[in-house]
Amino acid sequence: MEKTVNSNGAANVRFSLDPAVGATTAAVCGEWNGWSSEADIMERDNKGGFSLIVSLEAGRTYRFRYLLDAERWENDWNADAYPANEFGGDDSLLDLTVAEDTPKPARRRTTKSAGPPAEGKAPEPARAKRTAKVTSPDPLEPAIPKSTSRKKTR
Repeated sequence: MEKTVNSNGAANVRFSLDPAVGATTAAVCGEWNGWSSEADIMERDNKGGFSLIVSLEAGRTYRFRYLLDAERWENDWNADAYPANEFGGDDSLLDLTVAEDTPKPARRRTTKSAGPPAEGKAPEPARAKRTAKVTSPDPLEPAIPKSTSRKKTR
């Protein structure tokens, strides 16, 4: 499930089902369509699964489930939560109230600066140098550095 919240208050949600569900038909049924099995019929994608984009009002949550082959209910395992329903099972929950559902910009890589730090920023700490591991079989004996080379001695 992918969510994109637009600046106009609408959200586009892409519902997707993997081909492994083994269904010939699929529908998204939820609070926004009165749990109708005919309102939001999913289309088969080129990989054998199903997908559908639904435009919903942002700023609220929606319960939903998938109806497969008009007889089998399935949850979306990427849903935001799974509240219990009145039939003894769980519904999938779509949360469009949090701002973090909007597309996130790509993470910027931190790079080492070539010049001095910008005003008001602390300089980056120096990297620690590698040191030889020191072992001593007897605490009274002087410590002997452990060899880190892989050369064989004869």
